[in-house]
Amino acid sequence: MRNIISIMVFLAIANMTIGQSNNDFDVYWNNSLVVESKTGNFKIKFGGRIQTDLMFIDQSNSLDNLFDAKNGVELRRARIFTSGTLYKNLKFKFQVDFAGGNAVIKDAYLQYTMIPYLGNIKIGNFKEPEGFAMLTSSKNLTMMERPLGNVFDNDRNIGVMLNNQLMDKRLSWYAGYFFPTDNTGKYLGNKYNVALRLAGLPIYNTESKYKVLHLGFGYVYQNNDDEELNYSVRPEAHLAPKYLKISLPTVNNIQDMNTEFLFIYNSFSIESEYTRALITRDNDSIFSETSYNAFSYNVTLSWFATGEHKNYVKSKTTFGTLKPKKNLGDDGGFGALEFALRYSQINMDDSDLNGGVISDLTAGINWYLNPSTMVMFNYIYSDIKNLGNANIFQMRFQIVF
Repeated sequence: MRNIISIMVFLAIANMTIGQSNNDFDVYWNNSLVVESKTGNFKIKFGGRIQTDLMFIDQSNSLDNLFDAKNGVELRRARIFTSGTLYKNLKFKFQVDFAGGNAVIKDAYLQYTMIPYLGNIKIGNFKEPEGFAMLTSSKNLTMMERPLGNVFDNDRNIGVMLNNQLMDKRLSWYAGYFFPTDNTGKYLGNKYNVALRLAGLPIYNTESKYKVLHLGFGYVYQNNDDEELNYSVRPEAHLAPKYLKISLPTVNNIQDMNTEFLFIYNSFSIESEYTRALITRDNDSIFSETSYNAFSYNVTLSWFATGEHKNYVKSKTTFGTLKPKKNLGDDGGFGALEFALRYSQINMDDSDLNGGVISDLTAGINWYLNPSTMVMFNYIYSDIKNLGNANIFQMRFQIVF
């Protein structure tokens, strides 16, 4: 596999440089390897990420009687990617994940830019525009895992999306139509998702004191074609058991409504999301109602003891790569140290739908050795209503290149 990747990189660079002199391109490092033409017409990046996780779990006796929880270790993500720009107005990305021993295509899309009035059209396999935490790259998350409400998000699917940014990127809108391919690259059937998102920056000041206020709203209509709907929820630890599992037959549609809040003031930040899922189904003898509500919310506090701040990227409306003031080993530098606390809850009880409730309290410490390397520590107290609780300690070793 290593030889194949090396050949791919070599051929891509060679293809760009055919017919060009060595002076026509710059090769440099910007958190990944970048090859860029001096005209600005062409740019290509190569990189990846490796996340190795370790987890220890101790659950109450009541949970021991129902679930088999074991300590464990895993390659959470092992990805390589290439992305870039062709002829100034065509962007692309191709990303593959090898975690779990299988090759899964994560991103594979083309994006046409600078279209009058519309802005951008993206076509292929990519994330649906839903939720701040979902849209934030896993390499830039505050905690090791996304909040409990992530179960309502659709992640990556094949589709087409329009989006544009106005008022110096202070206002962003997204509208997409997707098929539920679930990272398989194929779907046959009548299901589809329509996703809308609006994000604004009432406050954006990065000159003296770093101040950012981000507000967002999302709506997703999922046509389920009267098929079965399944939800499985685990605590905010990927190796933990799935304590909640529900199955609803003959579901017609699901409507997800999501609100986003983020405020950054120098080294301090607070981020929060609320998601409500309205599930509409047909009459049958199993459940008494034709519609049910499930919801989730979370609040995350963060503070940098070493003086850095969260890096908000206007073009992506999410967090970007954090750069310590001094990397570990540079002139006695320690890197950046972040302390975080999050409360998260998901409630899937409504009328005779007894899906259950999970509440997580997570404390985290993130040590950024440099922009490419991070060590994360998370402690999670997870309370599963009427079933028991679990204490989870986990660590992550991350390198991004």
